[in-house]
Amino acid sequence: MSEQDEVVDLPRDALTGSVGTRLKQAREARGMSIDSVGRAIKLAPRQVEAIEADDFDSLMSPTYVRGFIRNYAALIGLDAQTLLGSLDQQHVRATPQLIEQANVGVAMPVQSARRKWLLPLLAMAGLALYVWFEFWPADVPVAGQPDIFRIEPSPLDGPASPDAADSIRFDPADASVSDVLPPPAELSSDTASDAIANTTPPEAIAAAAPGQHLLEFTFSTDSWVEIRDASDAIVLSDLNRSGSTRTVNATFPVSLVIGNARSVTLKVDGQPHDLAPSIKVDVARLRLE
Repeated sequence: MSEQDEVVDLPRDALTGSVGTRLKQAREARGMSIDSVGRAIKLAPRQVEAIEADDFDSLMSPTYVRGFIRNYAALIGLDAQTLLGSLDQQHVRATPQLIEQANVGVAMPVQSARRKWLLPLLAMAGLALYVWFEFWPADVPVAGQPDIFRIEPSPLDGPASPDAADSIRFDPADASVSDVLPPPAELSSDTASDAIANTTPPEAIAAAAPGQHLLEFTFSTDSWVEIRDASDAIVLSDLNRSGSTRTVNATFPVSLVIGNARSVTLKVDGQPHDLAPSIKVDVARLRLE
């Protein structure tokens, strides 16, 4: 037989005093020990003693106190709401508590002057890179680096030494395409096409194969010219000196990139071609169909 079955309940009106006193009287009337109450409602004996002694300050927050008393009252058969009402009169209310923690060791971030200027500088660097990639002529030689796209002179360009150049004269009136180019067995079709595009004088270019167009460039300042054919292969990529003229036979469509384009005059089959609509930041990009 348990401790609860060995005793007779006291009348509820016989319980007087504070909340803790009434709980203690009811427990003793049932013959229950502090340890048995603690085991039943999951509290330590010292917590049960604190409740019966009305020492609620030692039981953490008022919210926990009210929960402990509700469980205690249900265990011994008392009206929990009545006890909680009496608890309110003892100023034990479940009110939230705001605890201010001082010096928690977290410093607020302070933006330094260096970081303040970092984002604008990065934005300006990004804009400069965009302008450089968008408008800088493709394949422009850089000082200190080999010119990997420069077309090396072929044997058709004539003698390399000044003495040999003085001793050999080219008479356009007496020359023909057959005189300028070697026999077909000695020069492949690709090599012949490159030779015509880069080394052939104007008189020989005029006799180029049907379907090709004559491009004539006149340069008043140093200018870079790149010509690509329909397969995006480079036909011409070279730096042209101020005061020079360049003629090229090309099969359309071709794509042109011309540096210092405001100082360059272009004729297509002898007719002037306006570069102004294609110029951005003094670089012309256009496609001839």
